[in-house]
Amino acid sequence: MVNKILLVFVGFELAFLLCAVLHLIIPLYTQNKIKTSNNVDNVAPNVLLDHCPLLASMVNAVIMFITSLLAVPALINKTNRSYLVAHCWGIVLSAALTLGIGCAIWFSTLETHKNLAPVWTEQPDDVLSMLQERFQCCGYDNPALFVRDTITCPNASAAARLGGCMIPFGRFANQFLDVVFTTFFGFVAIDVMTLLAAMCVITDRKEKERYRLIDEKRGYGSI
Repeated sequence: MVNKILLVFVGFELAFLLCAVLHLIIPLYTQNKIKTSNNVDNVAPNVLLDHCPLLASMVNAVIMFITSLLAVPALINKTNRSYLVAHCWGIVLSAALTLGIGCAIWFSTLETHKNLAPVWTEQPDDVLSMLQERFQCCGYDNPALFVRDTITCPNASAAARLGGCMIPFGRFANQFLDVVFTTFFGFVAIDVMTLLAAMCVITDRKEKERYRLIDEKRGYGSI
């Protein structure tokens, strides 16, 4: 008879592993995009993601991969629950780190304009030019401090007419980062469900072990 508890556990383990892949691929993809193929369409998301805790996400991916590997001997060895317990602690650690990343991004959206100012000033001129073209603005909070280009901000009068980028860039950042931190909170939900599934497997195996010992004491042998 198929153990439905075990099937649920395997299903959530696959979801947990998929989250680990995303934790690794998204930072690597973002860093590669920033270095090789920034353009007007993707420059704003790339700049924002580059200032998210990408290194923490990659470290978390490694922890999640190791935790997933612990599930293999846990599934094979049904009598030793040590692997399952270690697996549960790995999930707890991963969930805490994922929650921390999501909260850090969320806190950054509480003062978007203030937090985006240093992000803007540290960008090279070619990136600032693309941001100005993307949001049809010049400079950040002061249109007089703009990057001169041939498309959007060729002179001071055009810059004064378009105004600064603080409001349109901040509005985009809020909407984009809302999706990002909500995604991380979704990862935490999957972590919690995987943890609950693993704990159900532990409980199920404890019960089976207890009944096996009772049967052996009654002389029925191991069933």
